[in-house]
Amino acid sequence: MDNFWKNKKIIAYIALAHHTRFITPVMEELSSRGARIQYVVGQAERSQEITAIELGLDYSHIFDFITDEDSDEIKTNYLLLRQAFANSLKNGFLLGAQPVTVTDKTLYATAIEYVGFKNLLDKEKPDLCFALHEINRWGKMFAFWAKKKNCPLITLQEGMAYTLDFGHSGSAQYSTLNLVWGEKAKKKLVGFEAPGSKIIPVGNTHLTTEIASQKEHGTRKIKRNEYGISDKFVSLLILSAILPDPKLFSPIFKVVSENNDLKIFVKFHPSCKKKHIDKWTETITSQYRHNSYFIHTQENSYNLLSMADICVLGQQSTIGLEAIAFGKPLIKMDFAYKKNAPNSFVDNGVAVKMSAEQLACDLVEKIDFSKFIAEKKIEQYLKQELSETTQSISKICGILKKTILAHTTAKNVLEGLDQPLEKRWSIIIQVPDDHNIFLAQLEAIAVNSENQGDYELLLLEPEKKSKEVIKILESLEGDLIRIIIPKGKNPISTINKAVQNAHGEILIFLEKNLAPLKGWLGCLSKSFKKHGPKKIFGARICSKKGKITNAGVVVDHNNVPVCAYRHLNMEFPSALKERSFQMTDCFVAMEKNLFLNTGGFTPDAGSYLFLDLCLKALQYTNDPNVIVYLPELKMIFLDKRAKRDNMDDSVYFYGRWNSCLWESRKKLLREDGISSKDLTHATMSAAAQSIL
Repeated sequence: MDNFWKNKKIIAYIALAHHTRFITPVMEELSSRGARIQYVVGQAERSQEITAIELGLDYSHIFDFITDEDSDEIKTNYLLLRQAFANSLKNGFLLGAQPVTVTDKTLYATAIEYVGFKNLLDKEKPDLCFALHEINRWGKMFAFWAKKKNCPLITLQEGMAYTLDFGHSGSAQYSTLNLVWGEKAKKKLVGFEAPGSKIIPVGNTHLTTEIASQKEHGTRKIKRNEYGISDKFVSLLILSAILPDPKLFSPIFKVVSENNDLKIFVKFHPSCKKKHIDKWTETITSQYRHNSYFIHTQENSYNLLSMADICVLGQQSTIGLEAIAFGKPLIKMDFAYKKNAPNSFVDNGVAVKMSAEQLACDLVEKIDFSKFIAEKKIEQYLKQELSETTQSISKICGILKKTILAHTTAKNVLEGLDQPLEKRWSIIIQVPDDHNIFLAQLEAIAVNSENQGDYELLLLEPEKKSKEVIKILESLEGDLIRIIIPKGKNPISTINKAVQNAHGEILIFLEKNLAPLKGWLGCLSKSFKKHGPKKIFGARICSKKGKITNAGVVVDHNNVPVCAYRHLNMEFPSALKERSFQMTDCFVAMEKNLFLNTGGFTPDAGSYLFLDLCLKALQYTNDPNVIVYLPELKMIFLDKRAKRDNMDDSVYFYGRWNSCLWESRKKLLREDGISSKDLTHATMSAAAQSIL
């Protein structure tokens, strides 16, 4: 039996019940495996404690972690918040389309929660944190302090992305690994600059389990009997937080009230305030409320879906997808439909658009609504929206486990420190798949390394190669070591093993398809003399079109490592400055003993192997300037660099290094005196030149 989860402590932040339903199944599964789950709630307009109490969860309130000693810090934070909001209001700032009223009570509660999250993590020291998302203030504060306190945190984004791109400005900037339901949601978020490397489709954690459970327990029959509607045709009308004019639905309420074999349940969003619900229902005349049920939080959405025969969307809602998964015909009101809207059920052919008059007529005529929607389109749609339909919880548990393992990776020292160093340079490359690229790379190394010190070449070649590549390999002479990467073996492990037997004082690692330009070894010689042996050097690398691929690595607003001045022209002035970076990519040159003492490349790092090595070196040397970018050390990619978007690689990298990744791109631009306008102009200019 796997005892990995035994006594692992997980803090799960919960808020509204309809959000929590995605979190609790994962926590219950981990609890069954021996993990200790601590649920935490915060202060809100509708107390989040109600959610925990109604679900029967053992929970703590974030205020529980505040002491008298925190009063001064809370007061300071409160005053800062109040001033920030005052400045925003003074400058005419609006959140969304409507002015938002922020009370002193909310500001003060936020200041308390900010300190509370810090104290919570200091006291509990969890192995992992889990929350729905970073969109609200609690998610942002939780993520910030988890990062600050070096505790991995995973978020699980509910639902699909409905709104237009600008509406994602608060939900696309993730500091965490973020789990979404399907590839379509990922594509939408990435389309608005969400970090693709951090968005992982996993399916809906609650849906498939709930459908199976509802069938097993006969929920439909039980609930319909409970309401006395077992032989009635039931419509479920879904409304969102901002309520539409109830008069729009008048024809529907009229026919339902006049036909006792029809019933309608109106489900209000949990965030709707009672006074708004009361006002909305009162607008519907009493005679039209007959056979209608108005539900706020008395029933969960899945029970209502089980009871229903059709689901009607009066506004946008993630319930639409869940209704489809439940096998319910989906109707979208025509006044709520917008052509080419993001994730449109109607445009995707999985919902039918109807006017209130037409729906009312069809209800009276007892039309079979399922005939309007093709079953094949529903199958295709669900496949796009839900990456997992049966194993979602298991997949998430696997990601959480890998995250903890990465976070707790032990420091390692490779053997080979006593190996005699008979050469100046050991150049290590992985043999490319394309024989033409390989030949060009070898020629570049040979021609551009002449009279710059003796070197050996370590070629890591796949077990299976083309005839052309084999012919090139067999024609090679000189100081050459050929190392086979066995099929199914991690190439990074093979690199480490090869390096342990390398004879060079300095190790040089080139990513696949990378070729050095003239004077590269001479540049490295000067730099080692200038900076000393305990440094790691990075290069200025360009694409075949002369655009920067690497000029040092900075961290962007998503806390994701990105190339400094990427896509700009190779001779962009700021890329010509020698300087220290936290990381460099695609190429490193370093003393062999430093590589071995640092622990070499981490096999689990995958496409992040260079970045991971740099961060390990920073940790080992405790030298913030250990990574030196050399603009005179020039290289070119002979082919496109592989895209970095592998789930396991991302889980390892962010699981291990999240607490080290803080936004640094703005600092770089500030140091170089470059404004956003300057950068945009340079980017557009470089792009225009690429087209010509």
